[in-house]
Amino acid sequence: MICLPALFKANGRNVKRMKDIETPLYESKSTPKSIGNEYYIFNDRIELRCRFPFFYKTFVIKKDDLVSIDIFKPPVMRTTLLAQKLDHADLNEHVGIRRKNGFFKQLRFTPENPREFVVKTKELFRL
Repeated sequence: MICLPALFKANGRNVKRMKDIETPLYESKSTPKSIGNEYYIFNDRIELRCRFPFFYKTFVIKKDDLVSIDIFKPPVMRTTLLAQKLDHADLNEHVGIRRKNGFFKQLRFTPENPREFVVKTKELFRL
């Protein structure tokens, strides 16, 4: 028998997904620049949903873990060598996040509109 999270009923009826329970305040759809990745801003976190060659990974940056967020010009090497690039950040203007926790403290990614993503994050998280 498969053990399901508390959000799901075992009989399969009235199944709710996380998207149904909590809607993002800002959503960046997948684009060719982002290699199909999607980026979301919620009340208490940022979710970076990434497609890698053989698996999917969601990076969750909680509001308390966020040190800074800003816009950077390409290439990423111009500003740091230690950032994890989630898409074509080396080719486009991109968003850079510094966080307190995680293996990679710096993440670089290219949302649909980087400037709008940074402005919304700073506005919602009061940075």
